[in-house]
Amino acid sequence: MKKFVLPFLFFISICSYSQNSPLTVIGNNNGVPEQLSMVALKSVMNGNQAKWSNGQKVVIALMKLTTDAGKSICSKIYGKTAAEITKHWLMVSMKGAIDAPVFFNTAADLQNFVVKTSGAIGVFSGSVTTSSAKTVLIDGKNTF
Repeated sequence: MKKFVLPFLFFISICSYSQNSPLTVIGNNNGVPEQLSMVALKSVMNGNQAKWSNGQKVVIALMKLTTDAGKSICSKIYGKTAAEITKHWLMVSMKGAIDAPVFFNTAADLQNFVVKTSGAIGVFSGSVTTSSAKTVLIDGKNTF
């Protein structure tokens, strides 16, 4: 029995660590505000806001939900499983008010997309590596 307990506990600790990794939010310089509250970020990420205050269309960029950062996004922003988030975005995008998020395998690809796409906001785990990316403060913090 002891043979199975230690590997199981190790696996659980890795899973919980990956879901607790700090997340960073970046935004394109056109439209995305310098800072948001966590409530406002969750509203944007759920598709409740189709345009920024300057009229620019909101474009959401996320890490693939199967990545460690994606799993952290599932729990910290949505409080749902990857399957529930997928179902949510299918329903929201069918209404036509806002497009479903664009998903990425790497933080570098996500950052490059956000920098080049007007109105884009992205969430990933790690630090900003693209010099022209704008970090969006969430409740006054660089990460959450």
